Amino acid sequence: MKAKTTRILITGAHGQLGQALLANLPWLPEFSPSRLRMEIPEASLVSGSAVKPRSAIAPGSAIEIVALGHQQLDLTSADLPERLSEINADVIINCAAYNAVDAAEQDMAAAMALNAEAPERLAIWCRQQGAWLIHISSDYVFGNVFGNVFGNDLGSVFGNVSGNASANMLGNAPRALTESDVCEPLSLYGQSKLAGEQRLLKANPGALVLRTSWLYSRFGSNFVLTMGRLLTERPELKVVADQVGTPTWAEALARLIWQLLIWFHLKPEKSAVLSGCFHYAAMGQCSWYLFTKEIAEQIAKPQCNSAPSSQAAPSQAALQSQATLHSPANPAPITPRCRITPVSTAEYGALLNRAQAPRPAYSALDSSALKDAMAAMPSAFRCYLPKDYPSPIWLSWQAQLALMLSGLGASSLG
Repeated sequence: MKAKTTRILITGAHGQLGQALLANLPWLPEFSPSRLRMEIPEASLVSGSAVKPRSAIAPGSAIEIVALGHQQLDLTSADLPERLSEINADVIINCAAYNAVDAAEQDMAAAMALNAEAPERLAIWCRQQGAWLIHISSDYVFGNVFGNVFGNDLGSVFGNVSGNASANMLGNAPRALTESDVCEPLSLYGQSKLAGEQRLLKANPGALVLRTSWLYSRFGSNFVLTMGRLLTERPELKVVADQVGTPTWAEALARLIWQLLIWFHLKPEKSAVLSGCFHYAAMGQCSWYLFTKEIAEQIAKPQCNSAPSSQAAPSQAALQSQATLHSPANPAPITPRCRITPVSTAEYGALLNRAQAPRPAYSALDSSALKDAMAAMPSAFRCYLPKDYPSPIWLSWQAQLALMLSGLGASSLG
């Protein structure tokens, strides 16, 4: 059998999800070069009973990864098609995005260029070359689908913050949002992301759009790392309690994408594994306030303060943000002496004293369609994944957060 090679291009590789993808390669430790050829070990072609699956591919099969940041590959440049042809990828994972939600209100042209026009150009190239495109989108494509889920008496809701009050602080939305719900983005950022989805799928119906929400990780700057630092620095934090969504660990999303890519690699013909638009987020939902409360509770647990046994070095910014979360010099639990106070979006905006882009009050995503689609994958492909590659994909948001904060991360989720 002839060895097979699949070349994968990761755009926006210096961002949070790009780094998570590179930190969660199924057969290799973390790495940071712009190009890597990953030979699939022959051992991974053998199941536990030492019998090769019927879909086995030849030893020496390889996945080549080209991971490029904005400085290395500008998706808004005029010569993008030529650059893509030079790379000649079989799959493009588009992690690049204009993510400055508030800044987009004043710079819609920049947001549209990267969030709408660039995905369309990628889609056209992929369609012409027969490549598969995976594009990452956002829960901010939705508006207030269920209207005012918190009603007008926010004081009575936010005042009930003791005991088992969580259920009373999630609003009255009847269900999580599905792919068929109407998209009416409230912000210019959301409009640019929705335009990107629409242009991309019109240009290339075989592409895959993955909408996700409230991403965080050990990389870069994000809500969990920021709150973890502020909880130990400030006497009080006022956190928005009338926006509900689903926090999602970027490394769980990365592992989901890798499963799709391995399936693509094993297929006899290189064609789309999934196409259209799907949601992916952790299970459950919370407000930013409840999310912060959970972060505080979890970093007070002893396991969040032990040094991970095998953890690749994150960025300097991440190290500084995580210093109080993973401190080998202090094995005792860290108890943030910080009061966490729920406030409304309007109150928080007044505290900032600057304009904020409008955000949906409720944007929790229902991932059941994607879960069902992945459950239908041929079971044979799973034996190509290492046995020590446990999946956090379908865990609750609290469980994903615990994995991230415990320092288990990409290297040892078991």
